[in-house]
Amino acid sequence: MPIASNSTKLKPSDALDTRPEIFGREVTSTFKQMPSFKHQPPGNMRTCMIPPVVFGSLLFNLPRLLKLRFFLKKERKKHPIDDVRILFYSDNLDETNGIANNLRNVIPYMRAHGMKAFLAGNAFNTRPCGVVENGYCLLLPRMFSMEQLGYANSELAIPRIGPVLRLLRRYPVDLIEFETPSPGAWLVCLCAKVAGIKVFSHYRTDVPTYTQTLVKAKWMHRYVLWLMQVFYRMARPVISPCNDYAKILTSQLKVPENQVQILPRGLPLEKFSPELRGKGTWEKFNGSKNVEQNNRKVRFSFIGRISKEKNLEFLNRVWKKFSEKYDDVELMYVGFGWYLEEIQKFHKENPSVHFAGEQGGETLAGLYADSDFFLFPSTTDTFGNVVVEAMSTGTPAIVSDYGGPHDIVMDEQAGFILPIDETAWLNALEKCRTLFLEDSYAYENMRKTAHERSLKYTMESSTKAQFEYFRKLKKEAYLKK
Repeated sequence: MPIASNSTKLKPSDALDTRPEIFGREVTSTFKQMPSFKHQPPGNMRTCMIPPVVFGSLLFNLPRLLKLRFFLKKERKKHPIDDVRILFYSDNLDETNGIANNLRNVIPYMRAHGMKAFLAGNAFNTRPCGVVENGYCLLLPRMFSMEQLGYANSELAIPRIGPVLRLLRRYPVDLIEFETPSPGAWLVCLCAKVAGIKVFSHYRTDVPTYTQTLVKAKWMHRYVLWLMQVFYRMARPVISPCNDYAKILTSQLKVPENQVQILPRGLPLEKFSPELRGKGTWEKFNGSKNVEQNNRKVRFSFIGRISKEKNLEFLNRVWKKFSEKYDDVELMYVGFGWYLEEIQKFHKENPSVHFAGEQGGETLAGLYADSDFFLFPSTTDTFGNVVVEAMSTGTPAIVSDYGGPHDIVMDEQAGFILPIDETAWLNALEKCRTLFLEDSYAYENMRKTAHERSLKYTMESSTKAQFEYFRKLKKEAYLKK
């Protein structure tokens, strides 16, 4: 079990984070508090501070990286070629998002099944020091951080390299997979290349579309696209979870087709079940009690990060028109994000809309199961963890026809796949309402199909495919040397 380098004993009085606790995350050890630059507000020009910090840190640590290269080369000879040790690195692990949630499920599963996997990222700016959570997730002390442009409650950060180098000596790895092309990933990627560690990446975030949606400056769009092209030139091959984003990698980010690998993702589906339906979870948040099942409203939900890039402006407009037409429908927003306050204002006079806040565990699973239909209009998700989670409880999903989610849903069998068109979505919502109220046999068949479809995305099948691919990468990287 990894313990932080230079760790300190926890005291009951230690305030390790000024944010509210995040469900399921427990600090098990800490790093010593280390100096860092003052956390910066967002700003286009302020991002220009990042390259000097990245390359300055690389040059400062160059002698130690060369020593590490020699050490790892000797260390690697002690292990069989099929014995893969891998580090997954993501800057934004210390936040609530799909990437962090997925990795925090995947890595413990891998480790429990004999796979040597580690997880690392940056400690959020609200922490005075780096920490280890749950004994395997290393949130490294940061050197620099700033608010992400157009994306509140998320940040661009760069870790201190000293602790990284000590950890790599203590826990040598053969491969490093980068989940996002962010500043910390740039620095760790460059350091890994000097240290002779094979690096590759996973296309988990549609950064070009996010930038176009959230940042007004056009030069920033071009700048981000260029940076991503350079990053994915360094960190190849690139894993994509679906065909749509494999095409983006080859067309926009100039990754050769033979360097794009489509691999499935998996989720801990045992946490979600159709049997959780009807246990009263929904009623805790919609203000109703003891409503008979035959008389209740048709329930729709959105569960996930409450952010603009999830296309929630579109959903708000559609729901306003739909709920004005019918008084027997309701919508539950579950989650937290910078856009939540605006949605609450938009629906202030609409009694059909409810907010459950950020949830986890059985409460979250119960809200999925109690939903009659799950709404997910995002066009920027490379996969769609929440779509699989909803379907695993038997809840049919209505998704857009672009991105990863439409590969998951079987149109008109496990839900509906729609273009981003208000009329199309209004017609689909009406069809859902009619299906639930007037054709229980067809609706139950759709629920059954949704659940069965979700079983394609088990943790077992995805991790097995991933580690077979990792062994192949290790052989290609080191056998020829």
